[in-house]
Amino acid sequence: MTSPPLVTTDTANSHIALQGSARASWFFVVAVFLTTVVQALVSPTVALLEGGQPWPLPVPVGAVYVLLTLGCAVQAGVLFLSQRLPRSTIVVVVGIHLALATGLSVPTWLMGMSLPISVAIFLAATRLAAARAIAWCVVVILAESVVLLWWVMTTGASLTAAVGWMAAQVVSMAAPAVGGTALGLWWSVKARRMRVARQQAELAAREHDDRVADAQRRERARIAQELHDIAGQHLAGLITLADAALKVAPTHAGQALALMQDVRDEGRFAAAGLAGALADLRAGDVGPSDATQDLRHLEELVGFWRARGVAVALTATGDLDSLPAVVSATAFRCTQEALTNAAKHAPGAPVDVRISRNAVSIAVTVSNGPAVPVGDLSGIGLGWGLGGIRERVEILGGSFSAGADAGGGWTLAVGIPVASDEGTAP
Repeated sequence: MTSPPLVTTDTANSHIALQGSARASWFFVVAVFLTTVVQALVSPTVALLEGGQPWPLPVPVGAVYVLLTLGCAVQAGVLFLSQRLPRSTIVVVVGIHLALATGLSVPTWLMGMSLPISVAIFLAATRLAAARAIAWCVVVILAESVVLLWWVMTTGASLTAAVGWMAAQVVSMAAPAVGGTALGLWWSVKARRMRVARQQAELAAREHDDRVADAQRRERARIAQELHDIAGQHLAGLITLADAALKVAPTHAGQALALMQDVRDEGRFAAAGLAGALADLRAGDVGPSDATQDLRHLEELVGFWRARGVAVALTATGDLDSLPAVVSATAFRCTQEALTNAAKHAPGAPVDVRISRNAVSIAVTVSNGPAVPVGDLSGIGLGWGLGGIRERVEILGGSFSAGADAGGGWTLAVGIPVASDEGTAP
């Protein structure tokens, strides 16, 4: 599809050149040729139609028509070279005009040839520096003035008459030449600004793509952590229920059956939770899921484990509802991971959860008693829960510790700073 303008911007160097397509370039050149040749042939045609007067030129009529048509064709055709040879193009179009004007002694007939000259100057101004473009415009005007003044002086005219005639002729040519130079320089500046704007837009688009890709990587990492948390919590619950069922099965078959039904229900909950997280992972073109849990779901988390036979004691002090979302979610994940580990590795042991928030920080401590031997539980965990929690806490500038305590149990302790001006954040 050919764009409307007869000139276009060269994206490689921000210069203006003939339209890139061959059809548009030929249309442009033919339009310049027809406009010029019609004006050039008007005067000799009028002279022929007037009749009653002898042909004023020593050159035959047919030769004049051929020379003028050929000169206009060369002037228009050489514009094809303006992109690669702007200076040579100016020299050729000006040279043809002066050669025909002085050689045929008809400078007034050829004022239409100032159009290709102005176009050539315009195209050159779009490619040259401003000082050089202006210099070429001045050179063209001076060349036209000197040659035409010399020619009119050879006709025997007085100096005053010659200068007056030359000035009238040159002014009619100089005006479009100066206009072409100014327009070319203005267009060059606009094209340069457009190129810079395009580069900035491309850079911004690349930066946007990089940020989107980074956000997607972060979201996938969050979902992966979500999968770990869901799988770890529910698997630990399944193991706890199955262990309890095995213990009571020899003497209380009915109770064991009820526990196995709980195992089935727990498996359904786990499948639903994993399906939700996997749905987030597959939705690459939508925003992150808003199902991320925080300390507002603390009672629900503790109730989950109490319902599965874990003796959980909870002590929470301070305003936990107004914590920044990222701090609240991180503290919740720490508690969730600690309870999951306690259920997996110390089944039957009591767990003490203490959460305290003040003006500048929040502290989470989860301790459990010694493990009760229930068989080999190796390989149950995914192996990177505590590592993921540590990374989350350290990103927020907090402290993290986890390890065996003096009583043979296990303690996880986390401290996360809370900015004072965020204390009332929703």
